[in-house]
Amino acid sequence: MPIDTRTNGQKLRDTLTLNGTGEVPMWGGFSMATWIKYGDALIDVMSRYPELHWWLPEKGTDFAALVGPANREYEECLDNWGCLWYCIRHGMEGQIMNHPLDDIRNLKHYKAPDPLLYNERGMHNWGAFARACRAANAAGEMVTIGGERFFERVHFIRGMENALSDMAEGSPEIDEIVDLVLQYNLQYLEHALKLGSPVDLVGFGDDWGCQDRCMISPETFRRYFKPGYTKMYSLCKQYGALTTQHSDGHTVDLWEEFLEAGLTAFNMQINCMGVDVTRDRLKGKMCIVASVDRQYILPVGTPAQVKDHIAEMVTKLGSPKGGLILSIDMYPDVPLENIDALLSACVEYKDYWVTK
Repeated sequence: MPIDTRTNGQKLRDTLTLNGTGEVPMWGGFSMATWIKYGDALIDVMSRYPELHWWLPEKGTDFAALVGPANREYEECLDNWGCLWYCIRHGMEGQIMNHPLDDIRNLKHYKAPDPLLYNERGMHNWGAFARACRAANAAGEMVTIGGERFFERVHFIRGMENALSDMAEGSPEIDEIVDLVLQYNLQYLEHALKLGSPVDLVGFGDDWGCQDRCMISPETFRRYFKPGYTKMYSLCKQYGALTTQHSDGHTVDLWEEFLEAGLTAFNMQINCMGVDVTRDRLKGKMCIVASVDRQYILPVGTPAQVKDHIAEMVTKLGSPKGGLILSIDMYPDVPLENIDALLSACVEYKDYWVTK
């Protein structure tokens, strides 16, 4: 077998575009609440799997002190869009208690924050941003930046019930709100793509699914959001960047819509749809970023069931050309033995398709 001279960034890009050699990468992370609960014991587990190249903090780290705004227990946080957040568990994101456009009359004087100055809960540090992008590129890693919320931002500032009612009724105000959010996103995105160039990947995130269905119909999605996603993905392509879209919940009805919008990879909560449905509907059409089942198997399953879950996803969704990434979102309800089993299985199966 010839020596593979590709950088880690090139390998991941090839996997995302279904031009790889079969590797199944793993990405994601642990909530700060998980680090707070397990501390050094979690570091010991992760230290056994250096080939995964995950962030490994020093022992004795005070994780509770690292928790940021809207994730601090019993603290209120007013973000730059005017949403008031409240958190009830240290290290896990809270919920919005007050929406600035709950009273639609506020829209008349409402303005989005300056996208070149403000992110959701603070100010952009563009110098640090550019340095991080240059460092990743120099190290041969994938240069990855974050996109902005779209659907979530709309219902964050209007309120979920109001936003869905507005769309169902076709109110003109919801068009204005959607466009306001989109214009912020596009201005931020173009600046970030220019400053971070060459950017390999932009990761977007909006939760579109309930447990067993989408929150809105495909028709409503096409009416209000698909044009905006198409513009954002197209802008990324202009700068040579691929795109991923995260969504929790059941999202089958929107997969074709995102494909048509130009998305590279869909990051999904796969247990809501099932591995077989995902294979039959999406495999080979775009890269599948499959979130390991954090509702059932990770928190309450056995280590053997965790391993079987990884094996099923890899064998059914992977291919000799790539197209599968395992995504890990870890919360404090997962026992350490299942975290260990997960990491072990990911290492065991990461090259399953390489020799096929």
